Amino acid sequence: MNMGSTHSPNSLDLLRLLAAWLVLFSHQYALLGLPEPSFLGLNKFGGAGVAVFFFLSGSLVWGSWRRDPHWGRYLARRALRIFPALWVVVLLSVLVLGPVLTTLTLSDYFGAHETRQYLLNGLLQIKYNLAGIFEGNALRAVNGSLWTLPAEFLSYLLVGIWGWSKWRAWPWRVAIGVLLMVVLSTWFWFKHGVAKPELEVMALFWWGAAYGEYRWTVNQGKRWHWSVWCVLLLALGLFAGTTDRGLERSALMLIAGMAVHLAMLGSWGGALLHRLGDVSYGVYIYAFPVQQTLIYLLPHEPFMVHLCLSTLITLVLAYGSWHCIEKLALRWKPKGPVAS
Repeated sequence: MNMGSTHSPNSLDLLRLLAAWLVLFSHQYALLGLPEPSFLGLNKFGGAGVAVFFFLSGSLVWGSWRRDPHWGRYLARRALRIFPALWVVVLLSVLVLGPVLTTLTLSDYFGAHETRQYLLNGLLQIKYNLAGIFEGNALRAVNGSLWTLPAEFLSYLLVGIWGWSKWRAWPWRVAIGVLLMVVLSTWFWFKHGVAKPELEVMALFWWGAAYGEYRWTVNQGKRWHWSVWCVLLLALGLFAGTTDRGLERSALMLIAGMAVHLAMLGSWGGALLHRLGDVSYGVYIYAFPVQQTLIYLLPHEPFMVHLCLSTLITLVLAYGSWHCIEKLALRWKPKGPVAS
């Protein structure tokens, strides 16, 4: 995925892997019922990982649309990246994990409403529980990480709609996109008194898109008009100065932006990641059920034992997911005027 710069894709793969592992690390505390140390006094480590995921995704997906603004090819690329691996982890959860660990009879398990409903995760209608599973754990959820996937895919659709609109120049489009998403997340907080995490991560996605558009503009030897900067400054003021999480979410956005920028400039992790492949998505979607299973089977082991075992087993499953599912699915990715 080249944004027109000379960065190595391996540095982005390493950043994604680190972000996915931060989510695993954060969840380990919650699933064991332990208090989590703060990240720079601002947020949980998992929040930083998710922020990096969405900021980087916004940058790369916006660039993908810029290079080939064709709806069919664009949606095919996005769907092939998310759905094949998701369908496999959902089916494994329902057909393997559930029958092995459920406290119900198999006939009751497969006949239960929760079991059938769980399959809707494959259509991004997120359901967390399977019948008779993890009832003694601190949390019952089989895969609590899946909540971000509908927000991610909706962000893909919004990029396509907004990019296809032809309204004004590209920098204006992305700046207004950022402002609208920030206003929407802020409005929700004022109306309901609580933040909606899905809207906040979608705002981070659009900040990443703005970063991607800026890199595109600079690489074309052009500059943004001052009015574009004014819109983004207004959005930043709303993002930071409203809601009880304003400074926290703005700090996460800046941390994610700096991490992505450094990854764009650097080239790290080549030898290791060449062997592993891009396992970050697999780590993200397999870690939670692995952690829950280990807690169910080994309830009295200490934190570090669970963390190390979860990391090792998740990496093995993510490796299999990349080489047996994701990489094969991406071979069907349509070719456009410019590869993406």
